Amino acid sequence: MKFRLCTLLAAFAVLTSSTVAVAQDSADSKPLNVLLIDGQNNHKWKETTPLIQATLESGDFAKVTVATAPGKGEDKAGFAPKFADYDVVVSNYNGEAWSSETEKAFEAYVSAGGGFVTVHAADNSFPNWNAYNRMIGLGGWGGRNEKDGPYVRWKEDQKKFTRDMSKGGGGQHGKRVPFMMVVRDASHPITAGLPKSFLQVADELYGKLRGPAENMNVLATAYSNPATGGTGEHEPILMTIEFGKGRVFHTTLGHDVPAMNGLAFQTSLRRGTQWAATGEVTLPAVSAAKMGSDEAATGDPAKASEVEDNGQAASSNSNVNFDAAPDLKADGWKSLFDGKTLDGWNRKNGTAKYRVENGTIVGTTSEGSPNSFLCSDENYDNFELTFEVNVDEGLNSGVQIRSQSREKGGRVYGPQVEIESAPGEAGYIYSEATGRGWITKEQPIKDAYKNGKFNRYLVRAHGNRIQVWIGDQKISDIQDPESSTDGFLGLQVHGIKAGTGPYEVSWRDIKIRNLN
Repeated sequence: MKFRLCTLLAAFAVLTSSTVAVAQDSADSKPLNVLLIDGQNNHKWKETTPLIQATLESGDFAKVTVATAPGKGEDKAGFAPKFADYDVVVSNYNGEAWSSETEKAFEAYVSAGGGFVTVHAADNSFPNWNAYNRMIGLGGWGGRNEKDGPYVRWKEDQKKFTRDMSKGGGGQHGKRVPFMMVVRDASHPITAGLPKSFLQVADELYGKLRGPAENMNVLATAYSNPATGGTGEHEPILMTIEFGKGRVFHTTLGHDVPAMNGLAFQTSLRRGTQWAATGEVTLPAVSAAKMGSDEAATGDPAKASEVEDNGQAASSNSNVNFDAAPDLKADGWKSLFDGKTLDGWNRKNGTAKYRVENGTIVGTTSEGSPNSFLCSDENYDNFELTFEVNVDEGLNSGVQIRSQSREKGGRVYGPQVEIESAPGEAGYIYSEATGRGWITKEQPIKDAYKNGKFNRYLVRAHGNRIQVWIGDQKISDIQDPESSTDGFLGLQVHGIKAGTGPYEVSWRDIKIRNLN
């Protein structure tokens, strides 16, 4: 979310740095020179500072120097780090004000192009230091309120960020629980190498942060669940801020040792620190298989570099030919249906009946039922999928890809590859149960589906790109940055009106091929 318009030149520079960055390997450059500041914090900084240091130094990514400020009530006049000697400053500090000379030196360092990273409670610090609050974008506690700036939240129903200037204090969190992080800007170098959504281990999910929010881009959010004492809002978790010529990465993750053992903390910290220091990210991607949405992944901070996919940058598509349909003769195809049982599948949402008959999965409508889905037990991220399908005329159906289900009612939502007798929208992509409607906006082909017979579908999902063929005819080729890049498959039987049907839809030869 940008709160000011960037010049075309700046936008081009960011795009260029992102493209160049993912094509490089961090091993090609010398370690980042990092200054890590601690010394006061209402959190256990003596336990967490070593973990931040280990995370950044893993794989010779950085060389970290720790500067410990004087304790509470002690003279701060002698605390004067030489900020300019470092590529980036990382703060694990939440305490009393520094001397005015040190504050001015830090402002000059960042505004002149220095990098800055604020970790968790560091955004509680310095409520009366105007420049610091502009650097971090949003802060909490310390007496912050509406005079300090807006609350900033993602509104799912509006699909945008809003600025709320209502009265109220800054800073809140509920119980420490695992939570899902959702990337809102997948084009930024920091998040370009991360899954679209992933779990962080039990941590404090900061809410009601408020501040100037100038030149700020929210990269990822998390839903603060009221059931665990949260705000009921999608709160900013990862942010970037421009301050003069400087770059700031703000992460609210990292309350304690268990939280810093979360891969979501470690990988975003490493990527954010490199971006703040250099304006690009050369670290390899981290796949959904290692940091996904099924289970909150943990690891040793000293081995954080081992999680990154060796040499597999976020936009590396060397094993994918996007100009051609998936090759059914290629190695690696795996059958998802044994032709005899529904093993590996489970029904969600509706009451339609699914059975196996003559080597096919047959779904039959149930009058009065909402849409029903036979869903794969497994989740998939980057893949090629094929199946044959035959749907009764008068019924539309679909296959969910990279989909999720809501806790309440099990409602399935996510991208759906449309199945419909001709003339119709067969092969186009619909966003099931999200309010977005059709993801494929242009739909010139209405007759690709051949009625009354099995039709071969070929689907490719890689990164944000989704392609669909029916037979040898390409129907869809889109970029979809808003949907998850990881989730289950689902065979849909559509709900029907009272007094209609029953209708059937049949699938066979369902196979998938994972892509790196």
